[in-house]
Amino acid sequence: MRRLLIAATAVAALAAPAFAQAPTGAYGVDKTHASITWKGLHQGLSWYPARFTNFDISLDFNEADVSKSKVTATVDMKSVETDFARMRPASSTTDFNAELAGERFLNAVKFPQATFTSTSITKTGDKTGKMTGNLTFLGVSKPVTFDVTYIGNRNDPRSQKHKVGFQAVGSLKRSDFGVAPGGPIGDEIKLEINAELIQKLPQ
Repeated sequence: MRRLLIAATAVAALAAPAFAQAPTGAYGVDKTHASITWKGLHQGLSWYPARFTNFDISLDFNEADVSKSKVTATVDMKSVETDFARMRPASSTTDFNAELAGERFLNAVKFPQATFTSTSITKTGDKTGKMTGNLTFLGVSKPVTFDVTYIGNRNDPRSQKHKVGFQAVGSLKRSDFGVAPGGPIGDEIKLEINAELIQKLPQ
């Protein structure tokens, strides 16, 4: 039985298509396998994590010449999420997610979305690169640069479409976007995006 399983695995591996490069073209985020997280230094003591649960990322990908690739993203500022509700004392009723989305921090009513549009992508290694683009946050647009790692690509047998995976890390200063210094959260915000993106086939 073991020999049969080994043989079947070998046949399946030989039959599976190999992709040295991902197909060029449009990709959209697989939201079930993606995350946008950020960290702010709380009272100068620890990096407090939070995430956004509603976002969209689009990629026009050219692996042969990544400088021709382009990324756009939108993030719903009201979708900020922390673990505070699970960890707070039983006597506390504080809605920290709402507080973060409020006027003091993200001001999501006045500025419901943050957007990013890449302006340049360059390779720094076989699987690494730098992506610079314009981030519009709190109504202010500034350039932000991410260090990007290309995790890999594969054909997804369930969807019969190709998928690519990336990680991007970077940081910004809240003061660059009009937030006055002070308060419990430090000026620097660290960002990390992990995403699988799935091929958009012509209709």
